[in-house]
Amino acid sequence: MTTLRELILKEWFRFFIGAFVVLILLISVAELINGFLRSNVTPMEVVFNHLLELPDKMKLIMPVGCLVASLFSINKLKNRNELTAIFAGGYSRKKFMIDITMATLVVSLSQFMISSFIEPFAISKKDFLIEDGQAKFKNLKSKGLMASTVGSGKMWFKSEQYFFSFSTFDKVKKRLNDVSIYFYDEENLLDKKIVAKSLTFTDGSWNGIGVFNYTNLKNDQYPQIENLGQTTVAISESPEDFKEIEADITTLNIFELYNYIKKLQEGGINVNEYLVILLEKVSISLICSIFGLVAAIGAFRPNRRGNSFGKTLLGVFVFVIFYWLINSYFIELGKSSKLNPYAACFGVPILFSIFLVIQFIRNRKLI
Repeated sequence: MTTLRELILKEWFRFFIGAFVVLILLISVAELINGFLRSNVTPMEVVFNHLLELPDKMKLIMPVGCLVASLFSINKLKNRNELTAIFAGGYSRKKFMIDITMATLVVSLSQFMISSFIEPFAISKKDFLIEDGQAKFKNLKSKGLMASTVGSGKMWFKSEQYFFSFSTFDKVKKRLNDVSIYFYDEENLLDKKIVAKSLTFTDGSWNGIGVFNYTNLKNDQYPQIENLGQTTVAISESPEDFKEIEADITTLNIFELYNYIKKLQEGGINVNEYLVILLEKVSISLICSIFGLVAAIGAFRPNRRGNSFGKTLLGVFVFVIFYWLINSYFIELGKSSKLNPYAACFGVPILFSIFLVIQFIRNRKLI
């Protein structure tokens, strides 16, 4: 039985690696050509940017790789009559499906690690490896930086005249919470500091609550502290700029993102958009196993020679397109708070999981 399991897994992973390489090449060619056509970047920057964005592309490559691996490996075993021989020799379809499940779980775990840790790490290095990388390849109006500091856990932003930090940003109320602004002079020396409990954007300006102004910071004397209470704070950024800055939460790994969402919830802020980003990392990993098992249903009919492989292939890929369209639509509904984040991320996978269960029940006598 061990030999049969090795044969099944060997064929499955061989086709998976082949599909993985082909898909990587196709995506790379398209992305590189598109990048080389840009006039504001160098060829080397295009290559670096593509390598840093490859982890994000894995959420498309890995599931399709699992689907192709199951489909082509089973078809190969059918054509050589090996699948019939395997089942005739006492190797049950249940064991066969367990083997396929084990293979897809390896890919699912890999996908989870990539989306949870490698992808955020790659995004965080974009500005380090490419000068103004975020601005060049995402066309942001301002440059933001998520500071993953253990002490403060705040989001940091550097402008031309000051450093800016805040704990949370409520996009609905257009409010920044726990704000600190550090102004520096032409010699890059700290000039003054403004601290505010919150800043709310109304009528074209930022109105602060609990504002304190710290001056006389460059001298050897003690700083002067002035309690301004409620007052307008002059900063050049708009709420749209902070939406772009906060988009850099994609640089947080899954644990940091979870803590950030928890912090937003404690502040009474709607976290559906961020919760979808977190849950999608898990759902995408599950999709790998779902795709692999959907394509493996053909193992229940090893002797159906009249079943056209071309029609099966076409049907499976129509299924993939249909899946991604519906799933993407649900994800967008979740981000806009029109659908519960858990339903948005796991609703469609659960539906297709039910489809798999129905198929297993219909073929339970064969198992």
